[in-house]
Amino acid sequence: MRYALVPLFILWFLLLATLGYAQELSCPNLPEVIIDSGDKEDIVMICLAADKAIVFLSRYNLPLKREIHLEIVAQKITTPRYTAYASYDSQTDRIQLMAYEVILKGAALPMMYGEPFDRVHYSGAVAHEVAHAVIHHNLTFKSISPGPQGYLAYATQLAALSTARRVAIIEAMDVEPWASGDTIRDIYMAMEPGKFAVKSYIQLMDMSDPAAFGRILLNAKWFYVYVP
Repeated sequence: MRYALVPLFILWFLLLATLGYAQELSCPNLPEVIIDSGDKEDIVMICLAADKAIVFLSRYNLPLKREIHLEIVAQKITTPRYTAYASYDSQTDRIQLMAYEVILKGAALPMMYGEPFDRVHYSGAVAHEVAHAVIHHNLTFKSISPGPQGYLAYATQLAALSTARRVAIIEAMDVEPWASGDTIRDIYMAMEPGKFAVKSYIQLMDMSDPAAFGRILLNAKWFYVYVP
């Protein structure tokens, strides 16, 4: 049960300390989330981030329906379209996440939302990919375009951050929410991911019936969605 999360994590973290290296572990209140990592700090962070993402999306009637596996890897993650810190494979329900130290050792100073990348953003990246998993579990068909998925995943990522960090990002991006008649497009998400995220989060929070708009996103058949 969600209200028992903190006590469970305290007991679970103490258990981790006695076990040493653990190859695969399920989160204490999320047995469907299975983590492959020997780093205790990563394991606890991933479980907390996954819980935030799943709780957030459950408000919009989007549950996690089956197991997902998260693996920490020591190399860059390359997808058909880009290189990423993390990636979700819908065929296997597996999320790959670059090790935090590997990200920081990159050639350029890693950034996210115009801020230096840190463990807060690392946690947000986990929430983003868990959101993609939940979204795929609730698709009405498989040919959804990246834009509608990105809307919900980025909104979840911002929701998983602390209030102070989220407010700072919203102020820094300095954009208005999506307005009626706007088109949510993949190209804007690719060019301005931070602004895309903030526009999506603010609009979702302001909606009187966000679950209904979620259903529109899940039924999107094109590379854009009109905002009603």
